[in-house]
Amino acid sequence: MRLVFFLVFLLLFAPLSNAISIPLGHSAPDFSLSSTDGDTISISNFKDKTLIVLFWRTGQKRSAMALKDTDEILKKYGEKGVQAICIIQNSDELDEAANMIREKDISCPLFIDSNRRAYGDYGIRVFPTTVLVNKEGAVAYDIPSHPLTYKMKLDGYVRKMLGEINDEELEHVLSPQKEKTDDATLESMRLYNLAMKFVKMRMFDQAVDTAVKSVEAKPDRIESLTLLGFLYLETDDAEKALETFNKAVELDPESKDIKTGLGGAFILNKEYDKAIEVLEDAIVANPYSQMTYYELGKAYELKGNTDKSIEMYKRAIEKIVKKQILPSSISKCQ
Repeated sequence: MRLVFFLVFLLLFAPLSNAISIPLGHSAPDFSLSSTDGDTISISNFKDKTLIVLFWRTGQKRSAMALKDTDEILKKYGEKGVQAICIIQNSDELDEAANMIREKDISCPLFIDSNRRAYGDYGIRVFPTTVLVNKEGAVAYDIPSHPLTYKMKLDGYVRKMLGEINDEELEHVLSPQKEKTDDATLESMRLYNLAMKFVKMRMFDQAVDTAVKSVEAKPDRIESLTLLGFLYLETDDAEKALETFNKAVELDPESKDIKTGLGGAFILNKEYDKAIEVLEDAIVANPYSQMTYYELGKAYELKGNTDKSIEMYKRAIEKIVKKQILPSSISKCQ
């Protein structure tokens, strides 16, 4: 049954939206935050400065990577008026955060959003989230999570805000190998489509090999990574499925489909509590949750919760048989 849902969900990808709810160019919401030393700051403290605000959390690898990269950018451009602060929620481990700042020699001061007001006002959706505020106090750029291009983006954005480069030069900084990248994308798409043909013919070994080549051609292409992850689920390769979906979720932390696949990987790995946590999150605001409910049913079944398992399986069936009017591109799903 997973194969049926697998083919459905590969058609439902959407790009990651902005990391925050504040439109670019609008004034950055003010805040009043306290540091671990008792100091208090607000946006007004950074008037006429280029400010990097990093919302992060403890115990998360990509947050630690963003913290390190942000600090390197701060040290590189600090003498040019660039400042940075890092913010955690009150629910995070304060001692752990302070120790990380100290042990890694991080220059960014640490502040605590004790009532989550800053997180709410900025509409933080993923961790980490980086917000760049210009000298006029407006939100200039944001970066969700910690993609492979994080440091390159942050460096380019800062240089643009400092007036060192223009829009065209920024585009070149962000896409230095555009022609090569375009070729890589085309090759990755070709291999992806070929892998899909193998899937429909139930030639899974060939599909896996081709999907691997698609990922190699374009490592940050979400569709190819997720296809490969679901293929590893189909072939019961728990270790590779988990590895692949973890890479995918780094690139697109909000994808319901990737979270569904990650939940399936946790099930294969017999980590049922982790599977349930991820899959419950994937259901929220997900109009195409057939596979998510199915995987949840499996997780509860394997955990021994029969009643909850039956409930989830019923919901999956209801989603499948319920008639809906859908765009033609995904009409075959119903």
